[in-house]
Amino acid sequence: MSRSIKQLLLCLAAAAAMTVSGTVYAEDTTENTAADTAAEEEKPAEKAKRTETKEKAELSAEDAEKYLDKIGSADGFDVYHKDKDFDDALWEKAGGKPENKKDYTEEQQLLADKITSLKKLGELVIIDKKTGNAAASFKSGSKCSDGKFWLSEAGRFFIVTDEKASKVVRLRQIISSLDSSCAFLSEDRRTLELLDRDMKGNGEVFRFGGTEDGRRVYKSDKGFAWVTEDKKHFLGAFRYGAENDELRMIIDDRSAVFGIEVRKTGYIWWSSPLEASQDRAATGLLAEELRSSNMLRYGVPLSRSGNNVLRSGSDSDCKFTVSDIKDGIRIVYDYNGAGFSVPVEYTLEGDHLRAAVKVSEIKETKSSNVATEMTVLGSFGAASDKEEGYFVVPDGCGALIRFNNNRSFQNNIYQQRVYGGDVTAVPQTRGAVTEQIYLPVYGIVKEDNALLAVAAKGDSNAYLTANVSKQSNSSYNICNFTFVLRGTDSFYMSGSSNERYTVFESGGIKSDDIEMLYYPISEKGADYADIAARYRQYLLEEQGVRIRSRADDVAVYLRLYGGVMKKKPILGIPVAQKTSVTGYGQAADIISSLSNGGVDNMVVSYKNWTDDGIRNKVDTDAKPSGRLGGKKDFGRLTGLMEEKGFSFYPVSDNRDFCSGNGYYSFTDTAVRISGSYSRIMSYDRAYGIPNGFRKNMSLLSPRYFGRAFGDIEKNYSKKGLKGVSLSSLTTSLYGDYGKKSISRAKAETMLEEGFSKLDGSLGEGILAEGANAYALPYVSRISDVPVSSSRFDLFDEDIPFYQMVLHGVIPYSAEAVNSSPDPEKLALLAAASGSCISFDMICEDADVLKDTEFDGLYYANHRYWTETAAKEYSLLEPMLASVSDSFITDYTRDGNTITTVYSNGTETVTDLDECTVSWQGGVIDLNGIS
Repeated sequence: MSRSIKQLLLCLAAAAAMTVSGTVYAEDTTENTAADTAAEEEKPAEKAKRTETKEKAELSAEDAEKYLDKIGSADGFDVYHKDKDFDDALWEKAGGKPENKKDYTEEQQLLADKITSLKKLGELVIIDKKTGNAAASFKSGSKCSDGKFWLSEAGRFFIVTDEKASKVVRLRQIISSLDSSCAFLSEDRRTLELLDRDMKGNGEVFRFGGTEDGRRVYKSDKGFAWVTEDKKHFLGAFRYGAENDELRMIIDDRSAVFGIEVRKTGYIWWSSPLEASQDRAATGLLAEELRSSNMLRYGVPLSRSGNNVLRSGSDSDCKFTVSDIKDGIRIVYDYNGAGFSVPVEYTLEGDHLRAAVKVSEIKETKSSNVATEMTVLGSFGAASDKEEGYFVVPDGCGALIRFNNNRSFQNNIYQQRVYGGDVTAVPQTRGAVTEQIYLPVYGIVKEDNALLAVAAKGDSNAYLTANVSKQSNSSYNICNFTFVLRGTDSFYMSGSSNERYTVFESGGIKSDDIEMLYYPISEKGADYADIAARYRQYLLEEQGVRIRSRADDVAVYLRLYGGVMKKKPILGIPVAQKTSVTGYGQAADIISSLSNGGVDNMVVSYKNWTDDGIRNKVDTDAKPSGRLGGKKDFGRLTGLMEEKGFSFYPVSDNRDFCSGNGYYSFTDTAVRISGSYSRIMSYDRAYGIPNGFRKNMSLLSPRYFGRAFGDIEKNYSKKGLKGVSLSSLTTSLYGDYGKKSISRAKAETMLEEGFSKLDGSLGEGILAEGANAYALPYVSRISDVPVSSSRFDLFDEDIPFYQMVLHGVIPYSAEAVNSSPDPEKLALLAAASGSCISFDMICEDADVLKDTEFDGLYYANHRYWTETAAKEYSLLEPMLASVSDSFITDYTRDGNTITTVYSNGTETVTDLDECTVSWQGGVIDLNGIS
């Protein structure tokens, strides 16, 4: 059977499988997250709109006067008492009760019917004087400090009587059952009583103190309460807590809602929106989520179920206790019904709020349930549909999601895993290609207020979620992090293509502690530039990132490709052989050609430059390949680099490997949560299915990172190599879930230890092909920084947030200009974001690459790009050099015109339509160069 027929059959089989089981996306094929199952959780009964509770008592004033005992009046209501033996008294008054119902007279039958209806009422009944009808019924009372406390059946009224229920002390009406079941007002609306959560009558009394900022303020000895100006909604009862020179904490102990007041401006950032319960568009579950400062998701391994969500804002899910600690509060969320207890500390630390969870303190008391995910402060800073602003999300280069942008479809909710998906869970098909989140942050801009949120711990296990108003039937715009406590994986039973089984990471919780930092930004007119500046400050002051950018330091970033395995016929049999794509001498010629064209500074990386690299083995020995020219030619190449003063970063790509060099696929491969080995597949470009003609590679277990980095350090130093590129290891994070389990958090630590070792021993350090935040303290340069986001439907605008954080800190380049279908636009976007330009180059023609791992490099032949690279460099170098050590302080886009401002005062204007960059009174014209 010919290869083309085999390929066709594979594609047809995959298409059939996808018809049965649905599309599987590359980013997250096996992990079910909160956003993925939001629709599933909305049961039909929950889709009804929420309404106020209603009392159902039925009794006229005439009947109350006739059959019951009036004990007093209060706040426009008459109060009647029903004795336990009221029916006997009524029958006695009527001359006695016949023994048999058949003997009832017409009047006696009417009395019997009336007694039956009265028995349905509670011990107390109130009659509205205005309507003459019953307003509520009270079944029974309980002792309280003032006598006896009575709560109506629907909870809309309470009455306090004397102990014998013969006299009314006071009557109060609820403000709104949607807001709180505990908040009641007097008839004159000047007294507010807040019952304890046990609803036994003990509580706190607040007196009206005036109106502030459109709210009615009620005060007590302990704190204050807010009611809307129309007196229809209760916003909360608060006390002041911890404070410092920058911030003050405002706490509602009864709802576990708190606010952070910025002293400079008076603006308050709330853990949950105060008017969340008034969101009539939200279902009951979503209203509870909006009110929740903590949400916990858990699985039931025996039933393979992982879609169970507990909400702290739900009285049925959670009981909590709030206690003061140094600089803040500690809230213990008890989800007793499901067997979980979660303590969280919220503290003020200088100019920010810290929310911290120690996973060792999470209690799991039901062996049948396992915690899988947690959302901390999921509604922090949520914006209503009446507010203007946007979220800053670090997807790719960065993007803005404007509030209320009418992208309201459920499937438009944004959710991506920080640092990319866990590649141990190999997808069945390749999904859409998207950018990843490199920085564990997001930002909020509301009116003139801004906030930076940083996942300082637990970032390796975090998802970033964002949605706008009207998504999930809510009127709020929300952005938050959800943290994975236990990983999940899925598999299909043999013979079944549509029944997916979920398995959970075994043992206790192995994820890192969780720590969120929230930095309010009080500058007038604060925007995403201020958020980027605050995160840059955090990296420099708290994370050990060093400034490595230098004045007048601009380079062309050049990535060369050495050799590749290609099948060639030997005696008619196809045999994989090492094939040169760019030999050492050819690499030197390309570099010389660029240098002769005017490129006086280059950062060169060289992929597959050793036999081990060509064969996809773990590549740490730094031995030049004979196929590419051998040791002597490689020496000439490194000598040329030294002579020119260029930076050289030979690539050591060790994430995916084939057996050899002391590493074996059956012992050194990372294991999935499901227990199977992680084999990295190649996918058919047209159909996204596994390519059966390419050999699967193994994923190196993180437990061998230390060994590999140690060998690189030793061998590169021994060979006189001053720099290294680690390929995907600066952007790829994954665990190993075999017997010697390694979490993503532990793998992150292992990577950092290896990066630190190389950064300290190699003079030129590490060239990162993209860099996650944890790699930033250790890398000298970064290539392949994206100039666009994933462009999801929810996004409104791309911004170079990554570049705004790092410009003037770490030198970086954009993606390869010649890899883009629109090279001129990529070069312009690079210039607008202060990025150096980059190129991929090979020496051989594209036909040599056919049916190899390099077959996507059809665009990279150096003959078509050396002149372009030299011209673009000569044009852009003066402008980029003038700002190379400056921060980006502003970036605005008006249509296709981009204005970038730097900290040294330089301003550039990039016109994407005209292909020009205006700078210092001149114009750089890139039109037609590519």
